[in-house]
Parts: sequence; structure tokens; C-alpha cells
Amino acid sequence: MIKNKPFFIITAIGIFSTLIFLYIFVYGLAVRTVKSSVLIEKAYPNLTPAEYLNELKISASKNNLKILEVRKERDFYIIQMVNEKYLDEVSAVSPQATLLAIVNVVIYNLGDGVGVVATNPYLWDIIYPSNYIDDKAESFSNELSDIFDGIYWSLKEKKRELK
Repeated sequence: MIKNKPFFIITAIGIFSTLIFLYIFVYGLAVRTVKSSVLIEKAYPNLTPAEYLNELKISASKNNLKILEVRKERDFYIIQMVNEKYLDEVSAVSPQATLLAIVNVVIYNLGDGVGVVATNPYLWDIIYPSNYIDDKAESFSNELSDIFDGIYWSLKEKKRELK
């Protein structure tokens, strides 16, 4: 038994370090997965928060979204976007899930661009066990992502036309 002591020590260190490595890797993977399901994060270069917000208001009115400004600062805006169509449809099925039609959005300055962070309505796919709610949440999440990206491309096109 005494002759095998170094073998046991090396094996224990190897097992311990493997467990530590797996914990760090799995924890990091879990945090990234949860973060990507909870938030919609976007970054767009060469824009200011005010430009982006103005274009978002125009785009929101075209897409039947209501915008409520919660807080307005020089470098960031906190707004809520409400899709009243989804609000009516979801409340008819399940009043508890009506929050999926309300999205909190922060538009902030990145220095040489703008960052957009929004609560992801697709989170309701995890929270509420209903196929109808899942479809609505996924649809609204994709719609928001398309709107956010579309704003950047329309502003980029407008700036190119002005040159």
C-alpha cells in the first residue's frame, strides 16, 4: 500500500482537476445558454442611440407595436414595446402568459455604435407549457430580431444615399 501512495496522489489530482475543468466548462455553457434564451442582444456600428430610437419608432408604428419610453438619458434609452395584437390573442388563451407581448428594451451607446438589449419573449417557450404560446412567443421573438436588424440596414441605406 505504501508503494502505491504516489499513484493514488497523482490519480486523485487528475480526477479532481478533471472535475474542476468540467464544472467550469459546464457552468459557462449553462450560463451562455440561459443568457441567450433570456436576452436578445444586438450591436450595430456607426449609429447613435437617438438615431436608432427614432427609426425604431417609425418601424414600430409600421409593425403595430406600441412604444412606451420608460427612461431617457443622453447615452441610453429604456423603452417598452407592446404588441397589442399578441396581447389580445394570448390573453384570450392564457392571462398568465400575456407578459410575452411586452418587451423591455435598452438602447445604449457603445462609443462607435449602438447596443440593443431586449427581453426575449421566446423565454415563454420554457416557462409556459402550451404549443400555442410557444408558437406566439417564437414568432414575436423572430419578429423583434428582424425589426432590430432591419432598422440597422435601413439606416445604413439612408446614410449611403445621403453621401
